[in-house]
Amino acid sequence: MQTGHKLYEQIDNPSSRLHLLLLLLTLGVGFFLRFYAYWFGESFHIFAINDEVSAFRVAMQFLAGEERAYYIGQPNFSEGHAPGPVWTLFWVAMYKLGGGVVDHALFYLALLNALLIGLFYLFARQLLKPRYALLSCFLLAISPWPVYYSTGLYNPIPLAFFGTLLFMSLWRVTQIEKSHAVFWVCVLSAILPHFHMIGVFYYPAILLILYLSPVKLNRGWFIAGIIAGLLIYAPYFIGEMRHNWENTRLILSGKDDFTFGVIKVISGPVTVLSNHPGRWLGDGLEGLFELGDTWFGSHYLLLAVNLVSLLLALVILFWFARYFVILLRRYGKHPRHMFENDPVVSFIGILLFFPLLLFVLTGHNYSTRYAILIFPLLFILPALYLALAKPGRIKRFYLASLPFMSVFSIYLLLAFFTHLSRQAGGDEYFINSFRKMELIREQVEQHAGENTRAKLVVDEYTRQAPERLRIATLAMSDYIGVYENYIETKNNAKEKTYVIRYANDAHVDPSAIAYEGNGIVVYSVE
Repeated sequence: MQTGHKLYEQIDNPSSRLHLLLLLLTLGVGFFLRFYAYWFGESFHIFAINDEVSAFRVAMQFLAGEERAYYIGQPNFSEGHAPGPVWTLFWVAMYKLGGGVVDHALFYLALLNALLIGLFYLFARQLLKPRYALLSCFLLAISPWPVYYSTGLYNPIPLAFFGTLLFMSLWRVTQIEKSHAVFWVCVLSAILPHFHMIGVFYYPAILLILYLSPVKLNRGWFIAGIIAGLLIYAPYFIGEMRHNWENTRLILSGKDDFTFGVIKVISGPVTVLSNHPGRWLGDGLEGLFELGDTWFGSHYLLLAVNLVSLLLALVILFWFARYFVILLRRYGKHPRHMFENDPVVSFIGILLFFPLLLFVLTGHNYSTRYAILIFPLLFILPALYLALAKPGRIKRFYLASLPFMSVFSIYLLLAFFTHLSRQAGGDEYFINSFRKMELIREQVEQHAGENTRAKLVVDEYTRQAPERLRIATLAMSDYIGVYENYIETKNNAKEKTYVIRYANDAHVDPSAIAYEGNGIVVYSVE
């Protein structure tokens, strides 16, 4: 018993060898899972690949000096596009680090999100006791959703990193008199909409926390931060003024009908805290059932564990919401006293719930990717639950289930990315990852010959094809077009047209075939 107590004390001592060893193991496991997702999973997201190729195109337009790419970013928003060019600059930075190879750029994104684990540990240490900070860090490192969203050149992917920096800076502002960190709060807040407009919904919450802060605000650095934030938007303002505010008018004119998908402001965070893989393998349950039957013996076992995980995540989120509401009732007339007496719950509660409530007013669909920004907040909640919740059966069950659920999550990730790797090498599905698209592009270019522009067209066949092939063909066509127009430009060259067909539907002369594999054939129609 005494030995167990000493062990417990060592874990709670951030300077102890045991604590540091556990932290290093956590960082190591987290990096391994993210590298596995990059290498075996090929950083592939079935519903994001078209946006990733679109971002690739905008980045190449930026490097080519096209004016539009200097002030308008790739992400779509309403009827227009999100402001630029910070997301484009980030994309270009990863591309340059990768030596001009997209697949290498994807590795640096995975590495950045592996470093995020250590950054998140520092954030958790600001709010929690060392043992709980270590637990939060471990959960972020091995949980399915943070790993799944740690790879890919998709605009929301870096938000967890920038979100952690933002929340760390904001916390310092509330704890240190006249902290200079308020400058970075403004700057980081300003760049978020360049990646995703979900960042705008956090502005009121940030201002509310600055207002409730028990320490004095550094007004000089706050004003400097606001000016710096406005300067970040200078390219957008200048570009829009030159073009009669075209993009801004499109954004303001966009209208979306109310959708019940807005209630996913509840299910989204719950799903992120669970080990349920959602629609990772496409729409419907077929892909999920196939994964379960192949790697878990039965999809019923996979779904059963997923259901328990979802229920536990819902309990944690509901417990925290109830705890926060009780604080609001107690200090409703004096909210600053709430922040002074319980700063951690107040800080997380305001940042977590206030933006989600504002989003509900839009009536728009809420996707799990919107929650990437608040990964640092969500993965503090399990530790807070263990630290603050009253003893009970559910709490004891959650604590007892942690080892099993952790092992299950790690196995689920290894199984999923191995499964995806086999699909990418098989003939049943066309997995159009960047790695696979580059392979096809090289073979198509070789088949077309020198001084010939290759063009992959989206014809009626692919428009009527199943979703997987339709999405893949659109991305593949765009990918080849980016290379032909911006990277390997061929002036006054003749053009050769190619199409994609399922292998069973491609009855052509073998000499016309540029690529065959993964269940498809790419061949010339001229």
